[in-house]
Amino acid sequence: MMSDAPSSPDAAIAARQAKRLQEAVENLFACCQARIAMQSERFGLPPAALRALLALGENRYLAPGELGRRLGVTKSRVTAVATQLLRHGLIDKHPDPADARVTLLSLTPTGRRAREEIRTFMADLFQSMVERVEPAQREAVLASLDVLRHCMEAARQESSA
Repeated sequence: MMSDAPSSPDAAIAARQAKRLQEAVENLFACCQARIAMQSERFGLPPAALRALLALGENRYLAPGELGRRLGVTKSRVTAVATQLLRHGLIDKHPDPADARVTLLSLTPTGRRAREEIRTFMADLFQSMVERVEPAQREAVLASLDVLRHCMEAARQESSA
């Protein structure tokens, strides 16, 4: 019969640390979800529409397929998000001069202003967060987050292989 108990003191420490990491990541994820919900409510758009505004602002024009790739969503989801943004007057559709079968999306002046408001809101939010960390600890916190992100990416790649 196999036991779930760690076989050594080092294994017991690693198991406790893994549990603490799991709890910390789950709590951080919950905080991120709450922040996203707050942004969504504040700007009156669902999270995918907010992300689309930010992505569209990085380019003058973007094809819906490319927007979907950047957002990691399906074609039907891009269509729904684009329709919503069109209704709010935040984007325009334009025919692609190189290929009449393709429609290009771009921000309207109202969309550009909304994008700037979102970016300012996010910058202020993250500035507020970093100011809550002692200045001497900030680089260590940021480095730790980089390590965590790399570890999470590696674990994801291992599990999908």
